[in-house]
Amino acid sequence: MNRTTQIRMESQNYYQYNRKRIWIIGIAVLLVAIILSVSFAAKTVTAQGDKERVKLVASVEIQKGDTLWSIASEHISDEYSDMNDYIDEIKECNGMTSDQIHSGNYIIVPYYTDDL
Repeated sequence: MNRTTQIRMESQNYYQYNRKRIWIIGIAVLLVAIILSVSFAAKTVTAQGDKERVKLVASVEIQKGDTLWSIASEHISDEYSDMNDYIDEIKECNGMTSDQIHSGNYIIVPYYTDDL
């Protein structure tokens, strides 16, 4: 066997060895990634509260001078991110498309409480 043929065979063996090694490393990295993602996905964080808060509704009679804002400010709780979101929920509960309310009418106002 001449020197050129011997170099080609060594080169081919080296290439096959590295190819196998790359596959093994790739599979190992993939397995580690799968294990880490499963372990992170399996962990859940729960907040502990004293009691579970319950969502209820109240029927409120609209008085002269009341606005949705004034009624909402009396009933809003920490579960709502801001006053506009709460007013939107009040409007949705009552099938309202505008902010206009009239004294003497009743609206339903959702709220959260610990007590039942």
